[in-house]
Amino acid sequence: MTLSRTSRALEVAAVCIVLLVLWQAAASWIGGATLPGPMPTGRRLFALLFDGRFQRDLAATAGAYVVALVLTMAGGLLLGIVCGGWRSVGEQIEPALLALIATPKVMFYPVILLFFGLGDSAKIFFGMLHGLPTIVIMIANALRSLPPIYRKVALTLKLSRHQFAVHVLIPAVLPEVVASLRVSFALTLLGVLVGEMFASTRGLGHLLFASIGTNDQPTILAVTVLLFAFAGIGSTLLLALSRKLASASPIS
Repeated sequence: MTLSRTSRALEVAAVCIVLLVLWQAAASWIGGATLPGPMPTGRRLFALLFDGRFQRDLAATAGAYVVALVLTMAGGLLLGIVCGGWRSVGEQIEPALLALIATPKVMFYPVILLFFGLGDSAKIFFGMLHGLPTIVIMIANALRSLPPIYRKVALTLKLSRHQFAVHVLIPAVLPEVVASLRVSFALTLLGVLVGEMFASTRGLGHLLFASIGTNDQPTILAVTVLLFAFAGIGSTLLLALSRKLASASPIS
């Protein structure tokens, strides 16, 4: 197990080094004014971290993202349980959610702006709009794919509904819940950033949009690297947790 983890860490490090080399090569070929290299981007990111305005934008994005992610997970779990537990309900709701997943969310911007205006509410709703449908579909599929033998064993052992939920149902679907959280982790962040670009006057999305308008390439790349690192690290940790839960599940 330790050797496998070390091997994966070395592979990730090798990929990061290759990407940095390619980035530097592209910056040298295109020009630093158009594509700043890793070193200028790193210096700009370090300077931003100590900038008061950037800290306020970071705090605004973090606050909206946490609220959006919590609401997305709570709403997704509830709707997923309803759709997975009652097939007739799922047959009505899931096609609409699948269509929503395939639809560019930006097209809803005028309607969302009309109802929520400029502010945190709009970007939180944007985040939920990106992350919630996927969670509902994954949770519903996890419940429907539960092997019938589990229910039969529960009936044979005369387990109560509470015992069945605690000892069978939750361990069976928990890895899928964590997997859905991993997917929505990045999707919700994307939704919040899109909301800040179009429906907010603060946040990292707003900063990115303003930097694009002024052609501030170092700031654009510095914020992009920060967001990429956050999403990548969070997704990696959740993937490891999902695999650990799947291997440790007593009914796996």
